[in-house]
Amino acid sequence: MNNKKEIIDIINLKAGMITSNDIVFNGTVLVGKGIKLTEQMLDKLKSLYAFDKVEVLSNEEVSKEVIAIEEAKTTLINVSNSVEYIFTNSTNLKSSNTNEINEYAKKLLSQIKVNNNIIKSIILNGSGEDSIYMHSVNVAVLSYLLGKWANISESKLHALIYASLLHDFGKTKIDKKIIDKPTKLTKAEYEIIKTHPILAYNDIKDIPFISQSVLYGVLMHHERCDGSGYPLKLTGDQIHKFAKIIAIADTFDAINSNRAYKKRKKPLQSLKTIKEESLTKLDYSLCNTFLKGLESYYIGQNALLSNNAQCKIIQMNLNDLESPLVFSNNEFIDLSKSRDLSIIELLNNW
Repeated sequence: MNNKKEIIDIINLKAGMITSNDIVFNGTVLVGKGIKLTEQMLDKLKSLYAFDKVEVLSNEEVSKEVIAIEEAKTTLINVSNSVEYIFTNSTNLKSSNTNEINEYAKKLLSQIKVNNNIIKSIILNGSGEDSIYMHSVNVAVLSYLLGKWANISESKLHALIYASLLHDFGKTKIDKKIIDKPTKLTKAEYEIIKTHPILAYNDIKDIPFISQSVLYGVLMHHERCDGSGYPLKLTGDQIHKFAKIIAIADTFDAINSNRAYKKRKKPLQSLKTIKEESLTKLDYSLCNTFLKGLESYYIGQNALLSNNAQCKIIQMNLNDLESPLVFSNNEFIDLSKSRDLSIIELLNNW
């Protein structure tokens, strides 16, 4: 999108205007790109005497951005509904079914490229309590991003989205009472859950022309580099790259979403967990690529602090991912030095 911008004298800035570029002072981002200005922000900017003019989006462009966000939500819901329809109306996935999923993978890929707000929607909303269909769509989008950042070719990226959409198909073969159980699973129930990669693999392995990369992505997405995963207890390089990517996306969305048996954790906990598990379970290099890539989606985001004050995330701290630099009540707060405060919710910027 070619944003229409207006350059405004700082004295004429008004609360509600939206920045079209980062506002930087002494190397620090004071206000991120795409942020709705508040009275407190305006007071701070004017007090610095460092800015004569600020670039903001025109009213027409703001309307386009709001529409783009709604379109992003609609895209995710539509693809999720389509995947659910195919999965729940197929005793076994056949070539015709997977061709349909392949087409939805193409549509999803085209939408990701033109609407960056799809990523924002996933970060803000997770997949709710839908641990199969919306979750699979979210994992497909996040896997695509990580694959792109890891320099996977365009043709393989399409196969990666395809594998991601199919990765939890095996769960549709398991008793829904176990999948949606609101309390902790028994050991026996967990062993049943652990069969879902094999169930999916066995169902799709005989489909003509399906690639090994897709099959291995589905079969191995719960394997872990230290051998603690399932179903094959593979380690390190024995695990296909697609499976390693899907594992990271799967972990992120699961932590970032409500489930029947748990509430979603604090919004930055998913990033912290990815970093922690990169040391043993998840691929270290891919995790670093994922965290650095996602960082820009958090900068400039509205958030709610544990003291009920609203803030803007100004700068992420890769060494302490739950404790970024924020701007709140006319001051900058480094949460890594203010341990009594934490971010408890991400808020819609619009």
